[in-house]
Formats: sequence, C-alpha cells, structure tokens
Amino acid sequence: MTVLTTPKGKAIFPHLTEADTMFHPEGLFHVKLECLLAESQVLIKTIGDLITEQVVEAQKKTPDNTSGFKRAPLPYEILDDKVVFNFKMKAGGTRKKDGKSFTQKPVIVSADLTPFDEDKQIWGDSKLVINFEPYAWNMPIGIGCSLRLKSVQVIELVTGKASNTLSGFEAEPVVEPKIKQEINL
Repeated sequence: MTVLTTPKGKAIFPHLTEADTMFHPEGLFHVKLECLLAESQVLIKTIGDLITEQVVEAQKKTPDNTSGFKRAPLPYEILDDKVVFNFKMKAGGTRKKDGKSFTQKPVIVSADLTPFDEDKQIWGDSKLVINFEPYAWNMPIGIGCSLRLKSVQVIELVTGKASNTLSGFEAEPVVEPKIKQEINL
C-alpha cells in the first residue's frame, strides 16, 4: 500500500467530520482539494503510472485486443495553473472477503498534529494537506484510479458562523401582508 501526501490545498465541498449520506446510505467521507499544478506534478505522474500498469496488465490478459482499452475518468481535473483532486472514503459497508460489516472515518489532525476537535465543522476554503492511497483498477467502466482518503491535516480552518449568513443584509421595515378578499356571488 502506497500512501501519498498532497501539497497544501483549498478544500471544496468537504464532508470530513460527518459522512455524507445523501446518495450513499452507508455514508461517504469526501473532499475535493484544489492545489497548485506546479506542486502536484509528482502526484499526477504517480497516478498516471498506476493507470499505465493496469493497461499493461490488461494487454497481457487480452493480447488480441487491438481496439485499445476504455479509460475511466481521472480522479483529478486540471484547471489552468491548478489541479482539483477528488478524495473519497466509505464510512461503512460489508467486506467482500469475509462478509463482515465495517465502519471507518479519516484521521483528522490540526496544524500542530494534535487531534482535531470533531465538534468543529471543516468548511470549504479551509487549507488542508491530505494523505491518501491511490488505488488503480480495471472494471467494466474502464481502467482508472481512485484516491482513497486516509488522513487530513487542517492547516487553516474555515468554519461557519451565523453572522456569515447575514452579511450584506440591511434591516427593512416590516410590511404587513396584504389580505385579498374574495367576493362570492
């Protein structure tokens, strides 16, 4: 198992302290991390090398395949001088090898490596460093790679406050609702 570490990046739509259950009843911890492209070249090359290894293995198993192999979407997107990585971790499920259920969550630490206060929420724009396991695979949807979330270091925490939702508003006079009278003939 290879565990890699990202450069510092900006969190996008993080679900790290609580699992997201909207489309995954068992729960899913996930975050997108926007990093500088120049600082992420080693990670991009490693992911590419793992995918290439899967292609080579597939070619060994089916040497008659001349049409090539289908590729799954990459676990990152390059946007100008930045790259956005997509990390995930299932919160629970059932192991295929023994049928036992499991639960897990990412290890989260503060900038000074002390345990993170899980009563706090990590919001978008927080600065994070992520440890992850790149996992290459060959499935019917294609050959690809997933970035399995392992642990998170919160460098700069951005969290919500009630006052954040009221910024930009000004007090207005209260207007009584108009009552429409119906006339029955």
